[in-house]
Amino acid sequence: MRAARFFVLVALVAATQSFGPPRMASASSAQLVTELDDLVRAFPGGAGIWVADPALAQPVFAADPDREFVAASLYKLGILVEAERRVEARTSSYADPVTIEPEDITEDGSFEAAGTTISLDDALEAMITVSDNGTALALWRLLGAVNINATLARAGMEGLHVALSDEEDNVATPRAVGTLFTLLARRQLISPAASDRMLARLERQRINDRLPSQLPAGVVVAHKTGNLSGVTHDAGVIFTASGPRVVVALTREAAEEDADRFIGTVGSIVYAAVLEPPANARYEVPRAPVPAVAGESVVVRVRVTNAGRERWAGNGGSAVGLVYEVRDAKKEIVDRSAAPLALGALLPQSAIDVPLGLVAPSPAGDYTVTLGLADEAGRGLAALGAATASFTLRTHNVFVASTQVQLPALLHRGEASLVTVGYSAAPGLAGTHVLSLGWRAVDPATAHVAAEGATALGSLQPGASGTFFAAFVAPAIRGTYRMDYELRENGAAVGETSSKTVNIAQARTFPDERDFGPRRPAAASPRPTATAPRRTP
Repeated sequence: MRAARFFVLVALVAATQSFGPPRMASASSAQLVTELDDLVRAFPGGAGIWVADPALAQPVFAADPDREFVAASLYKLGILVEAERRVEARTSSYADPVTIEPEDITEDGSFEAAGTTISLDDALEAMITVSDNGTALALWRLLGAVNINATLARAGMEGLHVALSDEEDNVATPRAVGTLFTLLARRQLISPAASDRMLARLERQRINDRLPSQLPAGVVVAHKTGNLSGVTHDAGVIFTASGPRVVVALTREAAEEDADRFIGTVGSIVYAAVLEPPANARYEVPRAPVPAVAGESVVVRVRVTNAGRERWAGNGGSAVGLVYEVRDAKKEIVDRSAAPLALGALLPQSAIDVPLGLVAPSPAGDYTVTLGLADEAGRGLAALGAATASFTLRTHNVFVASTQVQLPALLHRGEASLVTVGYSAAPGLAGTHVLSLGWRAVDPATAHVAAEGATALGSLQPGASGTFFAAFVAPAIRGTYRMDYELRENGAAVGETSSKTVNIAQARTFPDERDFGPRRPAAASPRPTATAPRRTP
């Protein structure tokens, strides 16, 4: 299967041990072009790529740069540019009101109710950071597609075209999107101040399952995603130790999982091209959180591929081992490997399956496990450019009960529905347990958690069985979501996680109602976004 070639090629994270400043690769550009060429040829769908160093006049790498792709949510970049042009010209203000009309609400991601009024600043924030469609369409009406396209054309981005009506598609070329991000990185789009504001907003992107997915925490990426049926995109600026790199990856006609992995691999190859490590690897790690009982041992199987050009020795000076560290939600290290796990002799492009033994941390919660290479002395190679990989270890307390949850498949945003939880206490359970039903509404297209919360259930006694009845209030979102839910006690999971696909529709109205939903006043003052955050990885 061709998709099997796209292992998680992850990027460089800060090593647990430091080995001085990174060194520049002597032939990194040539190697970059070779690796990206091979990657694009092996991709099972169509791809358009644009990779550029903003300090150079020509792109470092391009594949089908002028091919038109359905833009999906990348058209929101054009809306952002036009809005910032008006703010810079002082014909608009971040505090200006934007009203969400009924025609702006879509089934695939509208987080505001019809009739809601928010500030221009909040509308731009939702449109960019969570790719909200309702605010984007409201801004599209307010700013006008003709004006948006004229602003893009004046800046040399004719290939990014915003639809004039519902009867045509938004389209984009890799060259046009690459030009937009190059101007941003040079602080030349609209003005230096406007460029800084746009970069700051794009750096707050919350959908990070593509370009940043194989980069370490701490690497700053200012980017925008886009996906519709059959198309998956991501484009932005990756800030590296040697300066910003513009990366645009537009795909079509490929499975979404393959496209996500492909785009993440493009990002990691570009980032790694800055450095030349003595050994490098690709990793195949679990994509979904790995469940484990807090305090107990768990074995996680990972695949490690020698991604370098040299053979790894089984022992001696060129031996390579696997090390790991575990961090909690506050990014603090709670555990790490005592010594490297030997990987043995391995030829380039050969792989080995490694059973990774861990002790699940306490207290219950989500932990990030990061893998990397080390030399025979146990010194991490990440600071020298070796790739790393991460996965989530989700620890829970001992389960207190088995459950059967019944949740309606059709919900209405902001309205309560009856949820029933049949339960049977676990054998040997002691004491009284006050339980709630924790839930997460997950966008099936992006794996982004759109909303989460908990609903109180009641008390569980030893040996008891029965049914909890509770009112579940649907979150203020619309569309089809995967609802993940489990029993919780004091915020920690104490029951097995289950999932169900639900459709959340708009709130129901009745003949005597005269309003479509709550109205919020426009923000009194703009969000302080004028200064971009520090971009040192």
